[in-house]
Amino acid sequence: MRLWARIGGVLAAAAVAVSGGAAGTASAASTAREVAASLRSDPVFVDESQSGLLTVPQRGELRLRIVDVDIGRIQIAVVAQQSAERAGGVGALANAIDQAMPGRRGSLLVTNGSAFHVVTSHAVVNPTAAAVRAAVESHGDEGLDAQLLAAVDGIAEVDPGANSDLNAPPPSTPATPRPDDISDDISEGFRIGLLIVAAAIALPFLIGAVALFMALRRRRAVTHDRERIDEGDARDALLALGEELQALDLDVDMPNASPRGRDDYERALDLYDRANRLLLKDDPSEVELYEARRSIEEGRKRLAAARDALGAGQT
Repeated sequence: MRLWARIGGVLAAAAVAVSGGAAGTASAASTAREVAASLRSDPVFVDESQSGLLTVPQRGELRLRIVDVDIGRIQIAVVAQQSAERAGGVGALANAIDQAMPGRRGSLLVTNGSAFHVVTSHAVVNPTAAAVRAAVESHGDEGLDAQLLAAVDGIAEVDPGANSDLNAPPPSTPATPRPDDISDDISEGFRIGLLIVAAAIALPFLIGAVALFMALRRRRAVTHDRERIDEGDARDALLALGEELQALDLDVDMPNASPRGRDDYERALDLYDRANRLLLKDDPSEVELYEARRSIEEGRKRLAAARDALGAGQT
């Protein structure tokens, strides 16, 4: 897998190699304009042929993460291999998508599941590329969803903000009115009327901004409550897994115990320890809760396999 980074419409940075999984086979291929059109209204695009790499619930979780950490400044496109090949590679396709979105702000991350390319509207290219590389490498065996969630967090941490965008419009210099341009006979009532009209125009935008702020606060409160419930469920599931492991401990220590059963039991024990470490914090993050639940579920499967192997005496 490879990762590239560039500043949109300005310059290209050096490519760096990272490890990762293979891309899915593409049966359909969206064009750069189609991807750009979708990203204008939705920060996450997944080509129909790549739906196996990122499920609908995983896309929803990714959208929520973008809203929480860097709203409006991260777009992600999971494209078909056929689209990348037709454009000349993932990097060329990412540049074409960026060009089809004039005025786009922040970071655009394009991947086919095995290659990654990030295009920024600011000059903080190397830290952004490093953040994506670290996310992909540290979650290389956990699926594309975990890689992209970590990448969103990393990109948000190094994002310098809208004031550093190179494509930001220059501040306009207000014209200095000449005395003869202002009529001396403008009545005070007309001036008040202008102020009323201006206030009427601005009021809907102010109400919309307040409504958006309140909606974001409610969403974060709901997310926090959901995380508290998920944390309690995960701790209960971890406790149950520990009790099941303890119940099978004597069978594993038997001299004639199945080697296969012992291996599955040891793997289940390792997964239990991993989940326990993730849940040791008083306030684990959403990613840590997700990883803990994954470890517990896999530990249950391994424990069931160990139980079957030990009971049947499999070698």
